[in-house]
Amino acid sequence: MKKRFITGICYVIVMVGLLVMKLLIPVSSNGIDYGAIGVDILFWLISVIGAFEFTRALGEHKKAVEGEGVSAPATGGISKAQRWVAIGTCALLTPAFVIGKIVAILVGNTELPGAASLIILLAIGSVGAMVVASLTVFDHERSDLKSTAYAELCLLYCGALASVGPNINHLMENSEVAVLMLFMLVPFVDTGAFLFGKLFGKLLPYKLAPHTSPNKTIIGAVGGVLGGVVSAVLVWVICEYSGALDFVYAGPIPKVVVLILFALPTAVFAQLGDLFESAIKRGCGIKDMGNILPGHGGVLDRFDSMLFASVSVVVCFMLL
Repeated sequence: MKKRFITGICYVIVMVGLLVMKLLIPVSSNGIDYGAIGVDILFWLISVIGAFEFTRALGEHKKAVEGEGVSAPATGGISKAQRWVAIGTCALLTPAFVIGKIVAILVGNTELPGAASLIILLAIGSVGAMVVASLTVFDHERSDLKSTAYAELCLLYCGALASVGPNINHLMENSEVAVLMLFMLVPFVDTGAFLFGKLFGKLLPYKLAPHTSPNKTIIGAVGGVLGGVVSAVLVWVICEYSGALDFVYAGPIPKVVVLILFALPTAVFAQLGDLFESAIKRGCGIKDMGNILPGHGGVLDRFDSMLFASVSVVVCFMLL
């Protein structure tokens, strides 16, 4: 518990530091937002380390052993070749997006500076997926269909989802507010779910996903959503009274209501991310995806909810 608490404090310090960096370092005269690079690096690390943890948890696919007319079945999950293609592709996605955006700004694409970077992101992801698929032909003894499916899932989970974070970080409007909401909402959802599960779990012991995560209850999930609502109200208070952030919105609905409406689906997505990670660990027969974060496990154990929540955040703020 002590290690978990210390790691949690470090998490808060890092998140606050990245937000302060994003707020205090001004956009350069040529339009490049150097203050956003810290958040980009965070999601790049989540992508790369997460891909390493994910593929390691699946295990290495071993070639079938043939001898004396008997063929033993192949074992393991993902081939070595497909594993490193997946990790390498994940390592390229975020840098490609950020560099593409910087290049677009430098050449004067002021109207749609993210269009070129999104095209590059899609191109690299598609090439990586095709290389993984082609290995079923050229490395067929190890890269079978099961191994290919695992590698493609890694590209989606640790590559595509992790690249959503930089997209939030470089929104044309309200990027600071969106990043703040993402960073605050996830721990508030976890805390709300934990407290409601502890307080009311025995009174309402209905399980949320008994086969995947037996300790999680429906009332705990409700508490998680309420925790997300509390975080949205706090984000509004920070924007309204701190003077550090400005939530740009001129519609008829009060700003606090808009943020609460954003928090509702995001809190649900965050809990789905946690459940998905639990399903992976249960399928692999492991407790944690890694041990890089004392008391929390691996990077995916800590940021699984954030990966799913980021999808809801970027959609909500883009629709705004």
